[in-house]
Formats: sequence, structure tokens, C-alpha cells
Amino acid sequence: MINLYNALEARLKSPEVGIRHFNLWEGQFDNTSEKFPYPLPAAYLEITREDTSPLGDKVLLVKSSFTLHLGCKDYRPTTTGTKVTTGKGILLLSQVITAQLHGWQSGKFGTLTQTSRRTVNGNGYLYRVEQSYEMSYKDYGAQVEREKIGGVNLGFNLR
Repeated sequence: MINLYNALEARLKSPEVGIRHFNLWEGQFDNTSEKFPYPLPAAYLEITREDTSPLGDKVLLVKSSFTLHLGCKDYRPTTTGTKVTTGKGILLLSQVITAQLHGWQSGKFGTLTQTSRRTVNGNGYLYRVEQSYEMSYKDYGAQVEREKIGGVNLGFNLR
């Protein structure tokens, strides 16, 4: 997940997208007024599910789901450079992020598939969207060791 976090941060903070603040989700948008303690547009990563299952002695299949919480007051698309200050700005930002992330495979994790997108009420002049993604990948870095007692396999332990 650290690789996913780092790769998403780099991708979202690129000039093509223009996210100015990226962090883990802790309900930041729910506890703010019109003054925000972080630069906007901002994106927050919420890991909603991560399941693992062994595929062999040294391979894990990892299935992850996460949500990006996006918020902005205005948005300046790189294509036109014109600031959009209405609710259309968050829709443009959401569209740009979908184009950047859906089907993306960074080489460190599996292909991202966007599963949902919804607009959320914001506080003051904050416009919000939540986009959910899923991915699965094989983790060859995990050291899985079979636990045996008397020659009988009892399960798997991660070292």
C-alpha cells in the first residue's frame, strides 16, 4: 500500500492533474468551514478493503479497494488554463483524474479500475467528489512459510 500511496501522490500532483495536497483520509472535509488548513484542490486516500490469499509458497494475491476523496473551490485545467469557480470545477477535476487513473498500471501494483463516482455535499464553497477504485496484483515480496506439525500443513504464516 505504501507503493500505491506514493505512486498516486506523484500522479495526482503532476501538472496534468494539479492536486496541491494529498494525504490519508480522516474526514478532513467534514470538519472544515470556508477556510481550509490545506491547499486546494486536495485529494485524500481511504483504503476501504485489502484482502490477501496465497498463490504459492512465495506469492500472494492482493485485492484492494480504495476511495479518493476530492475537494476543490475552483479548478484550473491545464488544457485551457482558465479558472473554473463554480461546481463545474470539481466535475472537470474528477474527469481529469478518471482519465489519469482508470486503467493505469504503474508497474508497482495492478491495473486500477474505477468502480464508482459520486458527488458529495461540501461545506461553504467546497465542492466534493468521491471516486472508488479496485485493483488486484501478485505480491512476490511476501515471504510465506507453511506451518507444519507432524508433517501436516496447518496454514500459512507471513514472515
